[in-house]
Amino acid sequence: MKNNFPKIIAVLSLLALSWACDNGYSEVPVVDTPPKITLGAITSGLTEGQDFKINVSLDDGVDNGAISSLSTLDYVITSSGSTIASGTEALTGDKQTVTITIAGGFEAGDYNLDVKATDTNGNSESDNVSFTVASLKPAFDITGTWLVEPVAGSLAVGPSPGNGEWFAIDGGGVAARSCFYDDTYTFGEDGSLVIGLGDATWLETWQGVDSDRCGTPVAPYSGGTYEYTYTSTSLTVIGEGAYVGLPKVNNAGEVSQGAAIPDQITYTIVDPVVDGNTRRMTLRIEAGSGVWWDFKLISGEIGSGGNETTSIEGNWKMEPIAGAFGVGPSEGSTEWFANSADDVNARACFFDDVYTFAEDGTYSYNLGDQTWLEEWQGGSPSCGTPVAPHDGSGNYTYTFDGSSLTLSGIGAHIALPKVGNAGELPNVDVPESITYKVVSLTEQDGVKKMTLHIEAGSGVWWTFKLISE
Repeated sequence: MKNNFPKIIAVLSLLALSWACDNGYSEVPVVDTPPKITLGAITSGLTEGQDFKINVSLDDGVDNGAISSLSTLDYVITSSGSTIASGTEALTGDKQTVTITIAGGFEAGDYNLDVKATDTNGNSESDNVSFTVASLKPAFDITGTWLVEPVAGSLAVGPSPGNGEWFAIDGGGVAARSCFYDDTYTFGEDGSLVIGLGDATWLETWQGVDSDRCGTPVAPYSGGTYEYTYTSTSLTVIGEGAYVGLPKVNNAGEVSQGAAIPDQITYTIVDPVVDGNTRRMTLRIEAGSGVWWDFKLISGEIGSGGNETTSIEGNWKMEPIAGAFGVGPSEGSTEWFANSADDVNARACFFDDVYTFAEDGTYSYNLGDQTWLEEWQGGSPSCGTPVAPHDGSGNYTYTFDGSSLTLSGIGAHIALPKVGNAGELPNVDVPESITYKVVSLTEQDGVKKMTLHIEAGSGVWWTFKLISE
């Protein structure tokens, strides 16, 4: 027994040393994972000029014994390969949430955010998110100089939106108010509105003159610099004396009828159209209760960039633009429908139809192998083989007196064959003749443009815009 004692002591010593080394955990491997990244929603900055903000949640992950902790978060924001913003945030502990903030945000465009989290042991993890910053301006940009378009119907008033039954200016009125149709409204990028009336504008008796006539502008409607704001559907001009169109018209009523001079006026933007360098829009406003005014404005090539002409001879097509044809409850209105730019492509078989006015008074049209058909013609709205009698196979004539265009012959038409003076097919018989109002006929550099109006029955007004080949 005495001889075994040293051996027992040695075994116990080895066991103690073994227990001390693994402390009971020798069978568990050491683990140190990279940090975990969770990108939150972008809470601000998806419109240009807004502060950009996004929350990033970080977790040091598993390390079975606090081998490491969070150290740094690096981020970079790029657009088209260029670095727009970057930075580093110091981190502590095992869990942390960081808000990345870029004061003032970004311009409109596409961006990518890359983030990289690193722990104190050098482990790292990355993540990214792409985002788009929208323009602060609506898609239809009104900045620039505008005038009330010098065409019939550019000033109109009636008892309902777009209805000009009480008054709509005619060609003679446009000529008489030349001092009005050269008034300018300039919307600046900085939110300023400059009204330029020149030496004379159109005055009415409520402004202290003896009759409605051209005269020296009368304060507070004498022009100057004001402010404005706008959205895709509305325009607000700010400042006493600020207005567009007729100064008497505001949201509370008409100054000529006793309404107070306002410090701001809000208009609804209707039928905004871009045609090359020319923009058009209608400003609509209810002046009090049940008094609806329309002001048609143009920016760019005034009068479609052409001079008036009296000749319609030659070949014509529908102008391939948004708003080339439309319909509404009053002359010139397209509030019920107006073709879009996409419609120009979808209805290519319609926009290539050719309408020909010969010198001898004969009229013809060539629809080719296909044109646009509607359900009343026996199918679904789509391109298809022309259907008689609207297939161009008849004998037709025309007369034009400068303001009215009449086509004679069953099947004769321009643009939509369903549209006639008595109503729309198939609700009426196919007419033997159709008369259109020619409200605009201009020519520039050998290219002519023409706008036609037609009332199809009662209170259904179609507009067709054509261009010569």
